[in-house]
Amino acid sequence: MARTQRGRRTKLRPDPPDTPSRWDPPPSVVEHEMVWDGIDAGADVEVPPHVADLDLRECRWTGADLSGRELTGFRVRDTRFVNCDLSGAVLDDAVLRRVEFTDCRLTGASFAGARLDDVRITDCSADLTGFRMAKATAVLVENTSLHGADLYSMSAVDCAFLGCDLGEASFHEARLAGTRLHGSRLDDVRGAMSLAGTRISPEQLVPVGAALLGVLGIEVTEPDQP
Repeated sequence: MARTQRGRRTKLRPDPPDTPSRWDPPPSVVEHEMVWDGIDAGADVEVPPHVADLDLRECRWTGADLSGRELTGFRVRDTRFVNCDLSGAVLDDAVLRRVEFTDCRLTGASFAGARLDDVRITDCSADLTGFRMAKATAVLVENTSLHGADLYSMSAVDCAFLGCDLGEASFHEARLAGTRLHGSRLDDVRGAMSLAGTRISPEQLVPVGAALLGVLGIEVTEPDQP
């Protein structure tokens, strides 16, 4: 834990999932309104194009193919996703608490309006992923490509994007004060004014400064000759 200038304790890392000591086998097919509790699932689980109200509790899912799936009413607690493909998946308004994504493909996935508490995303590919209007608390994203990601109106508390590619990402109207961005690429970001209050490292001064100059309409030119 660290402290802010006002003395509030800052959470530096999300709480890890609380998983069971033994696992139960998964169903062969995912169905609507299923509740998984203590399930260890693999790549052979069939997932239909649309699943409503799937609830995962204390699970582990390895090699899942969730690409392009629409998971409405998705609720996940104390669960690890490992080497899963969620590219293009729609998880709008999902509720995730103490969840980890490791070595997963999240390219183009949508977490619009999602609630993310104690979520960790590590070594993933998440270009163009959408977090529009998501509410994030204690979310840590590490060594992940988020090139062109959409963070419009995202609200972040005690969050960090460390060693990530955030080039051309959109931060319009995001509330990111206190968010740590150390080691992340910030070239050509959009909505740079929403980076107010974030924390960066010295080598990020140039790209962030260039983005702010563009927003303010300041041009760097040679002086006019008399």
